[in-house]
Amino acid sequence: MRLLSPRTIDLIFRQQTDGPDLVLGTHLRFGIGFGLPSPAVPYLPPGRICFWTGWGGSVVVIDTERRAAISYVMNSMGTGLLGSDRTTQYVKAAFAGLD
Repeated sequence: MRLLSPRTIDLIFRQQTDGPDLVLGTHLRFGIGFGLPSPAVPYLPPGRICFWTGWGGSVVVIDTERRAAISYVMNSMGTGLLGSDRTTQYVKAAFAGLD
């Protein structure tokens, strides 16, 4: 099932901003509707990846090259805004399983 057109997917990966996020207080890159890999999110693997996180450690990562999506929602909120130690471990383990 296709939910987004190839053109829309290309827009997600077209960088819109690259610099300090005044709310989160760190350097981030954004496409349309998603974050793009940056040094502030070191647990993301290389590739055509977009992501977003939630307060406390939740995360969704979409990898168009591997045709995979990973989501993590915790039941015990952490303090991280861009993930947590648990987020890092889950994302790394999931992508290790794909490789």
